[in-house]
Amino acid sequence: MAFFHGVRSRQVPTALVPSARVGASLVMAFGCAPVHRLPADIRDKALPGSIHLIFSNAEAAQLLGIDAANDNFEKWGLSEVAFSQFTLFGNAPVIFANVFDPSVHFHSVTNETLEFTEGVAVLANPDVIDDAVIKDSSAQTVFVKDTDYTINPVTGVITATQGASLESAITQGAAISATYKYAAPQDVSAAEVIGGFDFTTGKSTGLELVEQAFPRFVSVPGILIAPNFSNDPTVAAILAAKTQNINGVFNAVCFADIPSQGQNAVKIYTDAAEYKNANNLTSPDLYLCYPKVKFGDRLMNMSTQAAGIMAIVDRENGDIPFASPSNKNLQCQAAIVDGEELSLSLTQANFLNQNGIATALNFVGGWKMWGNRTTAYPANTDPKDVFVSNRRFLAWYGNRLVLTWFQKVDFPINRRLIQTILNSEAIFINSLSAAGAVTGGRIEFNEEENSILDLMDGNILFHGFFGLVAPAEQIEFLLEYDPSYLQTLFA
Repeated sequence: MAFFHGVRSRQVPTALVPSARVGASLVMAFGCAPVHRLPADIRDKALPGSIHLIFSNAEAAQLLGIDAANDNFEKWGLSEVAFSQFTLFGNAPVIFANVFDPSVHFHSVTNETLEFTEGVAVLANPDVIDDAVIKDSSAQTVFVKDTDYTINPVTGVITATQGASLESAITQGAAISATYKYAAPQDVSAAEVIGGFDFTTGKSTGLELVEQAFPRFVSVPGILIAPNFSNDPTVAAILAAKTQNINGVFNAVCFADIPSQGQNAVKIYTDAAEYKNANNLTSPDLYLCYPKVKFGDRLMNMSTQAAGIMAIVDRENGDIPFASPSNKNLQCQAAIVDGEELSLSLTQANFLNQNGIATALNFVGGWKMWGNRTTAYPANTDPKDVFVSNRRFLAWYGNRLVLTWFQKVDFPINRRLIQTILNSEAIFINSLSAAGAVTGGRIEFNEEENSILDLMDGNILFHGFFGLVAPAEQIEFLLEYDPSYLQTLFA
């Protein structure tokens, strides 16, 4: 050390490190948004291959063209997510990944005959892309938008302008026709939702975009959903696979659905277990829901509402994900299978639960989410794998470890580093125990798990032990007749 004469100071790293904050209920949703409604410059930024972190319905409308209050959820899954998260459950933000491309997923209509009543006609297909051509088929006169008529591209309603040439043509009995393109989100394939990495363009699409969430927003997705697509077993399976090793270090869970509407609907609740087994949906990170639920006059995927419930449950528990969404209120008025209401008894709902399927139960206190088990159950009975609350806790704690201790990567392996980690984690685990998130826990640095060769090669291993808190799935009372209390008659 160089010669010094005087007084000076220097700083050393703090012996305890504050924990990083990780939101376990941050939803990343993959699905269709009506981006064709946006101006061209904004639309280009919302096409497949892009993701958005959105905090409100207003932002969803501005960035993705979503009208959460009115959109058809069976067409626009991301509109359903915006309505559920922002309106029904009050949760924000959400990461949206749109898979609908209006330049690819559209249908064309040529010379559709329009029937006007009091100057108003409705196209056979709503969600018009760009402009429609409205003309007099006999005179081949093309009418001018906003001069001769106005059109609502969302609803397909055409209104003739009073005193303009279209109104005159209608009065004279002219044959009015429309040529237009309309959005066809139903044409989006499972393969497009699954997506991948294009080596030609260097871009990711579909579920592969989960890898961009943290680099873009410095936020770790905790729940992955794909409304209207996760009822495809291939999408559900890949969604479950994508929960592991996000960016090589993070983990999450996913919520998916068993189809209950349309051609592939599972119409009888007892067949849901067969569907799950036939499609090999047995991941410990997959929470599977059946059937759909109805809010107002719109159907919603139960997985979407489950994600909303989960965020509320976390918020009520200090943002620590140790409680289950089961027996918490859904926002619905009915459960629906193939257009018909389904009201399961407790025994019937429990049949689904015992096969690793969550459902909707209207038993005590209105419609509730009902089910704690992941799809790993019943084949797997390991408590850390079969309870969705345990899966979420372990994923969250692991993500938190990565974000907290990444700052210490490449520090010298010495006693100070090891003790800093052990002491900091001990304090944090004690706070979890005090909150009731675990019954206890500890982090150890064991000699038998850290060989000399590993230490020489720069590798250190810490071993965590936790008393995970299982949901009180069964509460039983023993009732017994005690004749000794008859003595009170003589008191």
